Amino acid sequence: MTTSNGSILVCRRVDFSVQAPGGHLDILNDISLDLNKGETLAIVGASGSGKTTLLGLLAGLEQPTAGEVWLAGENMKTLDENARARLRRRNVGFVFQSFHLLPSLTAVENVMLALEIAGLDRVRERALEALEQVGLSHRLDHYPRQMSGGEQQRVAIARAFSSDPVILFADEPTGNLDRQTGQAIADLLFGINRDRGTALVLVTHDLQLAGRCGRIEEIEDGRLVRSTTPDPGNRLQLIEGGQRQ
Repeated sequence: MTTSNGSILVCRRVDFSVQAPGGHLDILNDISLDLNKGETLAIVGASGSGKTTLLGLLAGLEQPTAGEVWLAGENMKTLDENARARLRRRNVGFVFQSFHLLPSLTAVENVMLALEIAGLDRVRERALEALEQVGLSHRLDHYPRQMSGGEQQRVAIARAFSSDPVILFADEPTGNLDRQTGQAIADLLFGINRDRGTALVLVTHDLQLAGRCGRIEEIEDGRLVRSTTPDPGNRLQLIEGGQRQ
């Protein structure tokens, strides 16, 4: 389900502010962007610039102070919290830096639970297929504490893609991994995303990882300040040729 202009995600003139002990605090200002089905978008910026807050607004985890966000054809401003949760269950997958696996469930049970919550059928079959796709058929009955960080993130990726979401939100998906493991996880994430035609919104401070997306939006002090389309022939030619962290 998409909006009339074909976008799976539309963000228009969004602001987000909170009441802080020192007074009114503006976190995001006048954010507008679009994402079509199958497109990949990286949001980059310094710590505290508003990256993760923006991702939460785009996913409907928070409501903007002003402006509108449309996800899968639905204006989230018109939906209550339960309706937004149902919208996410039908359309959205998440991958986080900290994996967010339930420690008391095995790998296959973690994936199955997400499918059950989404109300899908063939729960165990779907979970097995997803874990096989990420190379974890031999880890089905292992608990998170029995797996490496890279393996836990593979379970998280299997969980995210198992419900065939139309859009995936990934928040620093390689942030807790060493460089070699992070590279393997990035290869897996982008490979599955490409095969399934899922739209991807990736929040990261890693410009090399961001450069694998079709578009990069740089956020600074709560505002989008620069949009870049990386050269497919040289993904490391990133924002103004820089490697800013």
